[in-house]
Amino acid sequence: MPNLELLTALGVMTQTPEIPTTQTSNPILALMNAITCLSNATRHRPEDSGAACTKVCEPDTFDGTDPKKLHEFLIQCELNFRDRPQAFRLDLQKVSFALSFLKGIALAWFEPDLLNAIPGAEPAWADDYSEFIIELTTNFGPHDPVGNAEHQLDNLLMKDGNCINKYIVEFNCLATQVHGYREGALHHMFYSGLPDCIKDKIAHVGKPPCLVDLHTMAQGI
Repeated sequence: MPNLELLTALGVMTQTPEIPTTQTSNPILALMNAITCLSNATRHRPEDSGAACTKVCEPDTFDGTDPKKLHEFLIQCELNFRDRPQAFRLDLQKVSFALSFLKGIALAWFEPDLLNAIPGAEPAWADDYSEFIIELTTNFGPHDPVGNAEHQLDNLLMKDGNCINKYIVEFNCLATQVHGYREGALHHMFYSGLPDCIKDKIAHVGKPPCLVDLHTMAQGI
């Protein structure tokens, strides 16, 4: 459950202009920006209040002990921001929401600044969600997220009997976190990770040059 005392202490507000999306080399920030762009493209105007509402699950709490769980935590936060754009128009609101789902050492990291805040001298992350993500990932995320993703992508294999859709999801997730990999390289890596039984059937009909088409062909085998 969220820490309501933190939300109250931070004084969450409700009005602010749109926050522009910026380019970044951080793969997690890049993904957050991509989701924000999609949200802006599909967002209902205030007068569309009669539209059907969706139900998005709250994030699982993050305690900072497993860096691999941070990526999923931030995605869950972004989905909540997208589902209720009017409630999260301020970066301060987003930071407060994310903080309320931290616990353990992750929450303890931010506690001194929260409990001993000096008006006018707040840390940069207090009202800047991008800075908050950087603070969180620097201290509790993978030390080299791009390098880790590259290593996992290089060694990703689909074993005989495994689900092809699971392999595609894992591959696509890692591919979004690496830099400088062109279509041809990703195509080769995806094909190399397939089991021999699927490669043999693809060889009979010919390997499609497009990665998406290769996905589709592998799913149909």
